[in-house]
Amino acid sequence: MNFGRAFIAGVIGGAVMTVLMFMGRMMGMTAMNLEMAMGSMLMQSVSTISWIIGLVMHLMLSGLIALVYAYGFEYVVHKAGWLTGAGFGVIHTIIAGIFMGMMGMMHPLMTAGPPVPEGRLLAPGFFAMNFGMMTTMAIIVLHLIYGAIVGAIYAPVLGTLDERVGERAGAVAGRAR
Repeated sequence: MNFGRAFIAGVIGGAVMTVLMFMGRMMGMTAMNLEMAMGSMLMQSVSTISWIIGLVMHLMLSGLIALVYAYGFEYVVHKAGWLTGAGFGVIHTIIAGIFMGMMGMMHPLMTAGPPVPEGRLLAPGFFAMNFGMMTTMAIIVLHLIYGAIVGAIYAPVLGTLDERVGERAGAVAGRAR
């Protein structure tokens, strides 16, 4: 398993998600700000520093999640590519959507619904449905894009598990001679 390549692929995928969500906010398509939500959970305030910390958290988490993808590419499906990654993105979307529903219960600054007092954030709800259908669709599409990016950058897998075990066995036998 190529840990470095997987981690970098995840960071790139997370950065693309961040940029696309930022563009969505600038176009008025969503008010969701995942980086602010993550950073303010740690910092206990809604601020620029919270957003920066949230961005770092999101990128690091994106890199770590890509390690799970890489494990799946190497040891479950024995292949990687943009389409395989997007398939893994479906599972990732479901897990992320459920986690978003629980986020409001864990986050000290989140409120269940409008109106949202200053210094507080709207809890996203399952699949970010509290931000509207556009945001829910964005969450789904962005996780598929993340998966496609991770799969495309991680590829190629170095062979099937049987081939790798055979190569290792041959190398060990060669050293024993």
